Amino acid sequence: MKSHYESLSRVIQFTRAADIKAGPIFALQIALAGSLAPRYDELFLMVASGPWSWERILAVGITSTYLLLLSTVAWFSAMVYMPVNPKTGASLVFFADIAAMDYNDFFAQSRTTPVDDIEAQLLDQIYRVSVVASLKMSRVRWAIILSMPTVLLWLGLLVWSGVKV
Repeated sequence: MKSHYESLSRVIQFTRAADIKAGPIFALQIALAGSLAPRYDELFLMVASGPWSWERILAVGITSTYLLLLSTVAWFSAMVYMPVNPKTGASLVFFADIAAMDYNDFFAQSRTTPVDDIEAQLLDQIYRVSVVASLKMSRVRWAIILSMPTVLLWLGLLVWSGVKV
């Protein structure tokens, strides 16, 4: 059973790694969008005024793509932190199940539940946390992949709005 606890600890470390990676990605996207704030007037004029020309169509396309990617990256990054696993019932391993139990019931069940049942609950917890870790890592991976074009579009918007890079 000791190796099961070690497996659970490793999987929990993967969930923490995803959390650690998502924060800076989210912060970067918010900082980039905020850095455009002083340029919103120029960007709005590029997109919303004048006759439809290839420059205006390009400005609308770049701005729309940037905002879509920014929103998507922010969503993937933020969703890493959203809980995805509800209580399972009466597990003696899952913290939410334990917290939902009466203190005396928890101790009584802990002393009377056969070791094989607790081991089965531990294996179930390893599986559930692995699913959570996989989902979190997938969301972080997409946030990272989509961040590069977002940064390039941000640079384009900065240059286009008159900021010297």
